[in-house]
Amino acid sequence: MGVDVARGLAIFGMIGAHTGIVWMVAGPDGPDLAAIVQGRSSILFAVVAGISVALATGRGQRPRGEALRSARLRMAGRALVVLALGLALEMLGSGIAVILPIYGILFLILIPFLGLRRRTLALTAAAIAVAGPTVVALLRAVTLSGAGIPQGIGGTAVDFLLSGSYPLTVWLPLVLAGMALGRLRLDRPRTAAVLLGSGVGLAAFGYGLGDAFNGTVRGWLTGSGSVSSSSALSSSGVSSLLPGSSSSMRPDARSYLEQLSEVDLGAALSQAWGVTPHSGGTWEIIGSGGFAFAVVGACLLAASPFRALLVPLAAVGSMPLTAYTAHVVSFAVLISPLALAPGLASWDGDPAASGWFWIGCVAALLAACTTWALSRGRGPLESLVAGAAHRVDRPADSGAR
Repeated sequence: MGVDVARGLAIFGMIGAHTGIVWMVAGPDGPDLAAIVQGRSSILFAVVAGISVALATGRGQRPRGEALRSARLRMAGRALVVLALGLALEMLGSGIAVILPIYGILFLILIPFLGLRRRTLALTAAAIAVAGPTVVALLRAVTLSGAGIPQGIGGTAVDFLLSGSYPLTVWLPLVLAGMALGRLRLDRPRTAAVLLGSGVGLAAFGYGLGDAFNGTVRGWLTGSGSVSSSSALSSSGVSSLLPGSSSSMRPDARSYLEQLSEVDLGAALSQAWGVTPHSGGTWEIIGSGGFAFAVVGACLLAASPFRALLVPLAAVGSMPLTAYTAHVVSFAVLISPLALAPGLASWDGDPAASGWFWIGCVAALLAACTTWALSRGRGPLESLVAGAAHRVDRPADSGAR
């Protein structure tokens, strides 16, 4: 139940980020709720997704033999349905950076990882988290934001997988870390307490050193002040590192070295080791990943003593695809593109209205998901995904018989 509660919190956090919620947690001088949910909610969702993959493919034991083969087939079926659903939601034009397409691809990438040991999963996650953002940032720099990358599918694919809102260098290590956690005995209070404590430590380490690093790295390399990763790079790559450049530029050989010399390596490293939400930097992965660990640990500890109170939140978390899809569809109808009530988002109307809109979304999902869970059990889209996974695995079952 604790994992479902954490997943429910992640969904509500992402909804808050999408609506542009600007409410303060503790009065006018308190922390902005947007600062809490922005970026961290989707990272929590990624960690919990990894835990769910582990629980669905053997829990504390890694699958082997026929069980591993079956788990891989089911994962492939699940991935294709999630990818198709995500693409369909993207076509609504809601303006939301829909997270499901990257999850569909992630599930396919995870197939060879399903049989790995917990230690191997953790070490792989750590290696990608540390090296991945730096390698990608340097590659984008030396290719001058796309030079040398073929037009069309090459550039588009690279932008989507490595430079989009949910880059693989961030989400893959987080999901792998979640899989490692899912191999633990999460039903033990001691495990939950250790997870909570280690998460707090990782968050303090990542955010603390991230702030210090980003305040000095640019000065080390260029002699100028600090730069935030969000201002160093555009959402599509490193075009802002190159004066007058764009992601569609293809410099000729004579100008390549000249333009390469103008690349701001300080800004590139600031991006690679960024700590701000959606920067895709190593410090963000460590800090926000630690935050996610702590939330999961706290939810596991709270699940038993507060079980009755947490049932509605767990119901939402038990059907994440259904809840997330309902949110995106309602956003498309109310905010964009149909815009029946555009003032509900903070950037289109009264900022306070976004808070009430968020509360309305939370209340509606709590009521609907609880009613469905108590009367029908598994969510409708979750049943669709499970059915697809079963159909993909059925030939193997028939062959075995």
